Amino acid sequence: MFELEKSFRFEAGHSLPQSNSKCRVPHGHSFLLVVKIRAEKLQEEGQERNMVVDFNVISSVVRPLINEYFDHCWLNDTLQTDAPTVEFIARWIYNRLKPELPDLYSITLHETDTQKVTFYES
Repeated sequence: MFELEKSFRFEAGHSLPQSNSKCRVPHGHSFLLVVKIRAEKLQEEGQERNMVVDFNVISSVVRPLINEYFDHCWLNDTLQTDAPTVEFIARWIYNRLKPELPDLYSITLHETDTQKVTFYES
């Protein structure tokens, strides 16, 4: 079994108005997104021979999503929710990437250096 990880950084803001914590006020984070791919075997032919998937392919799928919905964006607006929690965001990203990255295993989203969530289908 192979596992590949590709990481992406972005800055974004949000608020959780329903929260009883300080997260209810507008604030921002420097997020770290980790995309994990799992596969049983390597490609046998073509440009990706002896690879699970080219890291550039992962970037070509993930980077436009980050640019459109996340980087320097207000997540309440771009994700159309009043509760863009890190859990919600990780699942949202997974669901958008899975059709284009069929071997996608999980999404880990670091909201801070000490807080992260991982989403994967069971």
